[in-house]
Amino acid sequence: MKKVAIMMLLVGMMIAATSSSYATETKDLQGIYEQCGLGGLLFPRWPVGASVSNFTWDFGSTASTSGLTTPDACKGGQAKLAAYIYNSYDSIEKDLAKGDGKYLDMLSMLSGKTTEEKDAFIQDVRTQFRAIVARDNYSSLSRLEKAKLVFALVTGVTNNS
Repeated sequence: MKKVAIMMLLVGMMIAATSSSYATETKDLQGIYEQCGLGGLLFPRWPVGASVSNFTWDFGSTASTSGLTTPDACKGGQAKLAAYIYNSYDSIEKDLAKGDGKYLDMLSMLSGKTTEEKDAFIQDVRTQFRAIVARDNYSSLSRLEKAKLVFALVTGVTNNS
């Protein structure tokens, strides 16, 4: 228990020391540890839990890498949306093929759609997804490449709707 307390104290000192040096260029480290990485996904409404979780899992490397290289990546739920698409890609693909399902419901919700907008959003995504799947190289793409395409499609639909 004493080791955990010492580690948390060191982590807090590291956050305080480094956040001021990055604040002018990018999102500050406190914001990164609270909004990005695994902690931001697990504890979106509990900043302390998000910070502690980020350091517990990987010493904050995932959160700091994404937050510092692409400071807007964690803003407005985009990190949650991207992680959801990547982690649930196979199920999202199946739901898109059949036209409904809990994965599409969650995709709609994470995209910020209201209940009234959901059906039109899903129909737009399905239409555009058909074009992606029809590409000659689709089957040779990696899971990450496919997830990136769907993320771009969903955020494009989100911005246009």
